Formats: sequence, structure tokens, C-alpha cells
Amino acid sequence: MKKPKLSDLQINPAQTEKVRELAAKATKIKVTFNLDNDLVAKLKAMAEETGAKYQTLLNRVLREALSNQMTVEARMKRLEQEVKKLKDKLDEAA
Repeated sequence: MKKPKLSDLQINPAQTEKVRELAAKATKIKVTFNLDNDLVAKLKAMAEETGAKYQTLLNRVLREALSNQMTVEARMKRLEQEVKKLKDKLDEAA
């Protein structure tokens, strides 16, 4: 197969604009952070078992953990409200 020459390439402005629009709508961003070696090893092993990419698996694990945390916070808030109601009732009865 013959290598294309740079001078032979043509830019399609409409397609370029579509690519830029898609990139602007991307829901994921690139971040860099440090993880412990054992966590990365476990994550990669889990990814290999499931056939998923380890970055995708990490995204899923983080999403689930944050979702569970929000649920815990909502429960705590509701419990605090119930305790306050009970306390108010006890104060009224006294």
C-alpha cells in the first residue's frame, strides 16, 4: 500500500466541526492521580476477569461508592430528623 502524502490530504471543515462538537459534549474528562500498587493490581485482575477495561471498572466502582455514600447521608439526615421529633414530643410530655 502506498503511503499518502501530507499534501494529498484534504480537510473537511464540516466533519472537523462535528468532531469538535462531539468532543465538547464528552461526559468524561481525563484526570491524573496516584493509586497504591495493590489497588491497581486488584482492579486490573477484576477487569481481566470481567473483560472490562480497568479504567471503566474504576469509574463504575467510584460511581457505586459515591452513590452508596449519598444514600447513607440521606438515611442519617432522616434519622436525625426523627430523633428531633421524638425529643420534641418528650419535651412536650414533660
